[in-house]
Amino acid sequence: MVARRTIVAAIICILNCAVEFIDCYRILCICPRASISHQVVFRSFTLALNKRGHEIIFVTSDPMNDPTLKNYTEIDISFLYKSNYITVLDVKDWFGSFYKLSGMANLQTDQILQHPEFRKIYTAGSNENFDMVLLEMLYWPALFVLGKRFDAPVIGLSPMGLTMNVQYVLGNPIMTSHPSNWELYSKSPPLTFWDRLGNFVSFWRFLHYYKNNHVTEQAAIARKYFGEDIPDLEELEKNVSLVFANQQTPISFSRPEVRKIVEIAGFHVSPQSKPLPKDIKKILDGATQGFIYMSLGSNMKSSMLSNETRNELVAAFSKLPYEVLWKFENDVLPDKPKNVHILKWTPQQAVLAHPNLKVFVYQGGLQSTEETVSHGVPVVGIPTWGDQRMQIDKMVSLGVGKKLELRTMNRNEIEEAIRTVASNKRYKDEMVKLSTLLKENSQHLLENAIWWTEQVLRHKGTSHLHSITADDPWYRRQDMDLIVFISVGTTVVLILICYVSHKLLTVIISAWKSPSLDRKKKWK
Repeated sequence: MVARRTIVAAIICILNCAVEFIDCYRILCICPRASISHQVVFRSFTLALNKRGHEIIFVTSDPMNDPTLKNYTEIDISFLYKSNYITVLDVKDWFGSFYKLSGMANLQTDQILQHPEFRKIYTAGSNENFDMVLLEMLYWPALFVLGKRFDAPVIGLSPMGLTMNVQYVLGNPIMTSHPSNWELYSKSPPLTFWDRLGNFVSFWRFLHYYKNNHVTEQAAIARKYFGEDIPDLEELEKNVSLVFANQQTPISFSRPEVRKIVEIAGFHVSPQSKPLPKDIKKILDGATQGFIYMSLGSNMKSSMLSNETRNELVAAFSKLPYEVLWKFENDVLPDKPKNVHILKWTPQQAVLAHPNLKVFVYQGGLQSTEETVSHGVPVVGIPTWGDQRMQIDKMVSLGVGKKLELRTMNRNEIEEAIRTVASNKRYKDEMVKLSTLLKENSQHLLENAIWWTEQVLRHKGTSHLHSITADDPWYRRQDMDLIVFISVGTTVVLILICYVSHKLLTVIISAWKSPSLDRKKKWK
């Protein structure tokens, strides 16, 4: 009997292993953006897929180099940081900003595709096969040819709210003045008529440049490495199976989305914070009145601030009754006050988890926003570029922080904002409520993303989710041709009515005047 049970258990174990083996797939993931804030989101996702038994080849600028991982290969493209530039971009002129980004994206696409290790994988005759391609979906449409090269479905990954070009190509409603369009987000709503008109013109100007210039340049790069016979890049992008958008509803401006867009978020937020280094812990534990934490993220560094802006921050911090932990990348901070402690690197999530923290002064990055909300820490936001202004305005609208303008803020404004958020209990209470809501919302997002990924793998795509709006020309989107027809038709009809009325009125007046003239002639 025991032997029989042992045999049955062994058979079940073998069957389970067989099933697990059958369900394991080979996945290629490419994340070209050289930014740790982007990479950590996708890294968490690929690690979760690897844990499910899938083999991962990850092209990344921030490899972990963890020898304990099995079936997890990293191709190092960290050299992209050398060609990467970070500047304080003016979102009022997104077209000018994208002109620079386009050149950088083209350069990086070329550098990635010529990487020797990666080239061995995708070159024709390499005998490499993949069941899926995961691709960061921003401004690298040339890389979508990889899906065709391996005859594999493609899932797009977005580390933030979707860019306008991605929304258009997927068939999302074009809402040029909606605050979710962070590229056009220069003013807080409500917008005036002229603001909305400016956004409308800016969007179509950008889209025209993107489709006719950027995509054309990307196609030339694709032909250089994949041959002349490549499919239309817009068609490849349009027919992506899914897009995982890293933008949670509670901390974003909601908008209608096509079914292909799946919400992901919080993948990089650790459920339990690691212990603080002893030197940092000593400072924070000793901050009995509380402390302020300031960081401008991994891209826009505090050391890049102008002397004038840095001096205003230093002066404001010196007046605070709190200790200040400042992520400052230089060895020396001129005129550093006694209550300010500078560090080139900080374990941010562990710092945010410390009970003595009063306020997080930050740039409004999405990953930092998720972290501070998760730990219930109110904020003072100083947006620098990208989607940060939109993100901070959302925090302000939720009553969990205040906003400062980088170029115009002075020491008094900085001090007042920090003191207000730190001392007014309302900001903390609202952030705790938001933290609870966010945790409830994000509880199953990773599992949901894995389920959708494996669904695409099993069915080799999601043609049933394709929006036919994505196939429409621009003038049929949201019935713009009908609106123009009705508007022009109504205008023509009104003009005709006015013309006919004028003619009739002229005839009537003329007829009314004629008998009077006849009578006058008769009396004479």
